[in-house]
Amino acid sequence: MLIVCNPSDAIANPELRHLITKTFREINDPDVLGYCLIVEPGDSLEDLKQQMGFPILANRFSGIEFGQPDFVPSFEILVEHAHCYEMVFIISDDGYGIEVFIPKDTGIHPDLLAMCLQYAHL
Repeated sequence: MLIVCNPSDAIANPELRHLITKTFREINDPDVLGYCLIVEPGDSLEDLKQQMGFPILANRFSGIEFGQPDFVPSFEILVEHAHCYEMVFIISDDGYGIEVFIPKDTGIHPDLLAMCLQYAHL
């Protein structure tokens, strides 16, 4: 995974670089934005959990996991782009959050892509 704390960080994918630069320009306050995280092929769900502080495929409050009947995602928004998904978590009352970019690439955890496909809003 690639953790991006400012738009000048090295981001090889041009679409992701554009989206992240736009995000930082719009928020314009890293104390509010937090950071962006780019999921990379081979990243495990446990790696993501360690970085984010909670499991990405479970509701942060109920613990119910994606695929279970009563699952409700705990992200604020999930947007589908041509080559990736953009998922936003607000993790504190002051608006501090994590923006997660999930490329539509082989090697990305299939359950993560399945959840994105099911819940993304164009």
